[in-house]
Amino acid sequence: MIADYGNFTGRSRRKEFWAFWLFYTLGVLALFGFGILVELAINGFETNADRTPMGFIGFIPLLVFFSGLILPCIALLVRRAHDAGLSGWFALLCFIPLIGGIAVLVFGLMPPQLGENPWGPVPAGVRV
Repeated sequence: MIADYGNFTGRSRRKEFWAFWLFYTLGVLALFGFGILVELAINGFETNADRTPMGFIGFIPLLVFFSGLILPCIALLVRRAHDAGLSGWFALLCFIPLIGGIAVLVFGLMPPQLGENPWGPVPAGVRV
C-alpha cells in the first residue's frame, strides 16, 4: 500500500481498498479526538458564555492528515475503478456532493473483472 502512494496505473483489490478506508477512518477519529482535547486544554474545561469560542489550533494535525492522504485516496479510487474494468475517470464521481459517499461504497463493493483487462492482470491474492 505504501509503494502505491501515487500510483494511478494497475489494479487494486477490495482488501486494499477497505484497509485504506479503515486506516483513514481510525486516523480521522483519533486526530479529531486529539484536537478536541487540545482545544479544551487551551481554553479550559469550563463552559462560560463570556469566553472566546474554540479555535482550530488543535485540529492542525487532522488538517495535515487530510492533506497527506488526498493523493493516495484518488490513486486508490482510480486503481479500484481499473479493477472493475472502468476508466479511472469514474473516480471523479466520489467527489460530487451528496452522491460521493455512495460512489465510494459502490467502488468498494464492486467485484473485480476476471482475467486481464487493459489496466493489467488480476491483482495478486484474488482467486479467479
